[in-house]
Amino acid sequence: AVVSTQSTGGKVLQEEGVVVISCDAAAKQVVEQGCPGYRKVVSKFGKDILLPSGEIDRQKLGALVFGSRENREALNSCIHPEIAKIVRRRLILEFLKGTELVVLDIPLLFESCNIRPYMHSVILVYCTPEQQKKRLMDRNDFTEEAANARINSQWSIEEKKDLADHVIDNTGLFLETESQTKTLLAELRKGILPIRNILLLLFLFAVAVILYNF
Repeated sequence: AVVSTQSTGGKVLQEEGVVVISCDAAAKQVVEQGCPGYRKVVSKFGKDILLPSGEIDRQKLGALVFGSRENREALNSCIHPEIAKIVRRRLILEFLKGTELVVLDIPLLFESCNIRPYMHSVILVYCTPEQQKKRLMDRNDFTEEAANARINSQWSIEEKKDLADHVIDNTGLFLETESQTKTLLAELRKGILPIRNILLLLFLFAVAVILYNF
């Protein structure tokens, strides 16, 4: 969700040793000059969205896509496949490293991602719609109209709250959010061992089948 904020929970998780893969960071990476996502976006929206340096003017592009569903869907079709490639590579790498827990920070999970069925849990960092708008205006120096346009381009945070497996309340103090995040992390880690044992058994079974048929 726009400014609820995931970054708060993500920082706490990283401090606790959890690998956090940010799709926002991947989105910025795929539109860097020379990247396939950059070429697709410029081809779709034209060179008027570029800064003198050749980089994409994020504010100008944002004004185009948040005011038009058609433009927003066009942008998503340009960059989402590239973001997915980065995330998949990182997940494979973490799997090979034996990482016990990986958190994907995906602002548009419900709106545009088809990977929900493959996730163990969905965690929402929640704040009220009023806080959401104020934080966005303060962070990006947006007018109320611009903030509303961005928030309204997504599912409402209340809808997402109903669909999430776990909710971290970020309406209060940071220490409260931090405490909730650490408590949830402890619960999630308890469930990792059984899952890893099942995966190990499946792997051993596959090896046994291969050797039997060799």
